[in-house]
Amino acid sequence: LGPRKSQVVSSCSGKSRPSLILMRIALTALLSPLVAAAAVVTSPVGARALGSLTISEAGLGTLNLALDKKENDEAAAGALQASVAAGCNFVDTAEAYGFGNSERLTAWAAARAGIKIGCGPGELHVATKFAPVPWRPNAESVVEACRASAERLGVEQIPLYQIHFPDLIQPLKAFGLERRKDEEYWEGLARCYEMGLAANVGVCNYGPTYVARVHAFLAARGIPLASNQINYSLMYRKSVEATLAKCAELSVPVISYFPLANGLLSGRYDADNLPKFPKSLTMKKYVVGGADGFPDGGYTPLLRELQRIAAARGKSVPQVSINYVVSKGAIPIPGARNAEMAAANMGAMGWRLSEAEVGALEAAADAIGFEFSSGGFRLE
Repeated sequence: LGPRKSQVVSSCSGKSRPSLILMRIALTALLSPLVAAAAVVTSPVGARALGSLTISEAGLGTLNLALDKKENDEAAAGALQASVAAGCNFVDTAEAYGFGNSERLTAWAAARAGIKIGCGPGELHVATKFAPVPWRPNAESVVEACRASAERLGVEQIPLYQIHFPDLIQPLKAFGLERRKDEEYWEGLARCYEMGLAANVGVCNYGPTYVARVHAFLAARGIPLASNQINYSLMYRKSVEATLAKCAELSVPVISYFPLANGLLSGRYDADNLPKFPKSLTMKKYVVGGADGFPDGGYTPLLRELQRIAAARGKSVPQVSINYVVSKGAIPIPGARNAEMAAANMGAMGWRLSEAEVGALEAAADAIGFEFSSGGFRLE
């Protein structure tokens, strides 16, 4: 990593318009050579606790950024800086995204914006993940991977280190040979915390049974479970109700990936504007229906309700969809390909849908008769 430039990145309320945020970014870039103070993420919007961290009520997911680049990606730098300018101080990545490239690109983008990754006030809180693949045999595998992720991120301590999913990949299961290493990985997670490699530890794609088990395992060591990251959106709620209830019972914050249901809840798609090929192959049935048991019109009734509330609120459809997750108490981490998209998404912070609006959205979602999941994980 190159030296982190000294500049101040200001924050703004969740109601700020993307054009104002982008103007602020441009002004900061012009003035950055003249600014001598250290860059900070000031006043995260909707500040809430995540383990020992104080984070904004929404974060930035990095899966939509280039996975084949380690640096020199202005779109990634712009998305990060726009998010920070809007009051976001939380970013989620993973070693599995581009085989470590996403972590390196996150570190490069932060350095480019002059923002320090760390656990303290004013710093960018970055979460990353351990991939439990078959060739990683034990607890030490987690510790080694954590060290490697910290090096790619350019930090001594990772703000939040997560297990990406349960030990589901069992290549010999068809032959009656299965060895689940979940508890060994939890032991590794605990060691990362105890050694100071991770300030906080969490899990991803854990259902109610496994959340309870890992929570108890860590609690026996005096280690809090900081989070459980799951696929959760207005179009994927029924299937995760038991998981949400268990997390609430154990006071484990929920991080929501796919809060826009892979773009369905962005308002971009309808019968006249289908996703591009090859995405259209799997998405068309959700958008227009009439095939594979999906009703004619697909999710159109839900889209109309989103549009109605967005118009009444003076917000965009994506902002309403993301705010639904915020209003339900979870932490959405929408992806963004560039600064404009990131700024627009972060406009979901700083306000709340009313109970009546939440109820209307849920009723519309229930009425279409299907859910959408592209996560591929069955929560256990």
